[in-house]
Amino acid sequence: MIKNVKILLVSFLLIFLVNTSYAFDKKGTSSFITEVKTGVVAHDIGLFGRQKESGLDSTFEFLFRKIDYNLLWLGKPRPHIGATINMGGDTSQAYAGITWDYKLPKRMFFNFSWGLTYHNGDKIHSPNNVVTDKKELGSNILFREAAEIGWNFYGKDSISLRFDHISNANLWGEDANEGLDTFGVVYSYRF
Repeated sequence: MIKNVKILLVSFLLIFLVNTSYAFDKKGTSSFITEVKTGVVAHDIGLFGRQKESGLDSTFEFLFRKIDYNLLWLGKPRPHIGATINMGGDTSQAYAGITWDYKLPKRMFFNFSWGLTYHNGDKIHSPNNVVTDKKELGSNILFREAAEIGWNFYGKDSISLRFDHISNANLWGEDANEGLDTFGVVYSYRF
């Protein structure tokens, strides 16, 4: 529980610092934060690995103005920062990265995100031949990818299904890389 509170406090502190540093655009009129997301997701669904942990996670995320640089065919991404807190005391995470938005017909959309995450997993490495009920993720800093498909309603509101995956991609040279997947419903409000 203490680890979850620390992640939450650090996330809010980072969001506060970023938002107060860039609270206004060049004209001094617009917020730097362009969208807020919150939702409930199933924890460790086991899509890309064995399910060891369980429960529900509450998630929140802040997206910022688009980066004014076109990345080839990918378009202009938006930076994001967020957290996914496990309500049962299993692995929680705070993350940051960039998100690309793609409009689809009939007010539908698709988002793809990539970045890094810090998690508070209890077992980074378990000793040889020891079975644990916690995810063995190899290191505290991991890659995070997310995909989201949703529908815009009432102009600024949207609802979506989001899948995310965290792992070390075997780049750290660690033996443990079980990965952790979440899937659930996210509500968004655009400013």
